[in-house]
Amino acid sequence: MRYIYVVAGLILIIAGAAGMTLLKSGHSPSREAVRVNEHSITDEEYRKAYEEKASTSPVPPDKKQFLDDLVTREILIQEAKQLGLDREESFRRSIQNYYEQTLLKTLTQRKMSDMHVSVSEGEVTSYYERMGKVYELSVITLPTEREALEAIRNFPSGKAERKILHVDDVPPLMLDAVLALKTGEVSPRPVACDKGFFVFRLDGYKREPVPPLDTVREEIRKSIEARKRQGEMEKWLEGLKRNSRVTINEPLVK
Repeated sequence: MRYIYVVAGLILIIAGAAGMTLLKSGHSPSREAVRVNEHSITDEEYRKAYEEKASTSPVPPDKKQFLDDLVTREILIQEAKQLGLDREESFRRSIQNYYEQTLLKTLTQRKMSDMHVSVSEGEVTSYYERMGKVYELSVITLPTEREALEAIRNFPSGKAERKILHVDDVPPLMLDAVLALKTGEVSPRPVACDKGFFVFRLDGYKREPVPPLDTVREEIRKSIEARKRQGEMEKWLEGLKRNSRVTINEPLVK
């Protein structure tokens, strides 16, 4: 029975997302606008469904076509229920997945909107100064930190992989070090990765033409804000993990 209530509630969500709220809102119906077999749609429900549809359309929907779509949708939903599709496990799983994805999306959007970050003019200028830079790097990955430290002291050029990266494509873990290096210098410390540790040397860079600062200032500000928000989100998530009790049965998840 619990699944039936979950399904009924989620059909309301799905229908609302499509701009066609078909289920009753909980208010006492004043007037019946549409009846499809035993299902009644009040004038208030019809009006809200039309307004939701109109809010996502570039032009107001044709009311005759909207009504026909509304009725067709309800007929198909009733037929699916008649065939018992709403009780199938695959349907239940898809509803559960949609429900969880919607919860996660709503949570992250709300958390992002609650975050207050500021961007200084100095940060904008610093970002602009590195715009258009393309770096030539020699990168080597080693299995242990000890080997990586040795590579910093004696960089093995013959074993390194050459990479050309635009500044926006440099991994965050490398960015500060790359920006601080002079041509020919090696990263001061190893960077951990899923394959062990990597070390890199800056072989050179060039700067592609960029627009005047005044024409991209607002775009830069928004980009910095987005990165700061993302950083705050990661800190928040790490805090949630630290405060959660997680037990993993290793043999069962290998």
